[in-house]
Amino acid sequence: MIIAVIGIPVALFSLWILSGWLPTRDIAMPHYSVIEKRVDYEIRRYDPYIVAETLQTGGNKEALSSGFNELFQYISGSNVGQAKIPMTAPVLQEPPAEGQKIPMTAPVLKQGEGESSTIAFVMPPGSRLEELPRPKSPAVRLRVVPPHTVAVMTFSGYAGQDTIREKSSALLEALKRDGVPVTSGPRTALYNPPWTPPFMRRNEVMVEVESVSPDHL
Repeated sequence: MIIAVIGIPVALFSLWILSGWLPTRDIAMPHYSVIEKRVDYEIRRYDPYIVAETLQTGGNKEALSSGFNELFQYISGSNVGQAKIPMTAPVLQEPPAEGQKIPMTAPVLKQGEGESSTIAFVMPPGSRLEELPRPKSPAVRLRVVPPHTVAVMTFSGYAGQDTIREKSSALLEALKRDGVPVTSGPRTALYNPPWTPPFMRRNEVMVEVESVSPDHL
């Protein structure tokens, strides 16, 4: 009886950990180089990559959920040719620049201002825009993200709206302290499926900064 009482929770806990680890153990991510590591953040230089993105309305959680579903349908075959596209990481969330309008037609990526957000999946490394299948949904578009430099703060646990706001503020304060010029609003990178145990989650807040070299940091 004692073995069963102890063994069942241990087995369930192990399955929980395994279910969070397996989907991301070999998942592809955009390539970047770390320019410098600091106590509060690191500076990265990303190579160009392609995202599939969609504009959604609603609160933070609702927009992320509906946008994720829209884009998951695209990579699952809701495209011209019904091609399957491998899932990658991370899902990114980013507020648009002031006054910027993102069309419904034409990284995961989430841009939000007020009650609208752009959610995007990063396409697999080596993807070419002209070779990716065209989305069937007019709400999904493909876009090339050019090379860019970002400052990144990494954290674990659940990336709720309050936590994201707190980490974004902390990153911006650290950059202000260090005199690093910021060129975008904060975005959030989510690397794990929603069922992943909080202590195994990798989340990041990042902002674009002026291109720098280690000698100038």
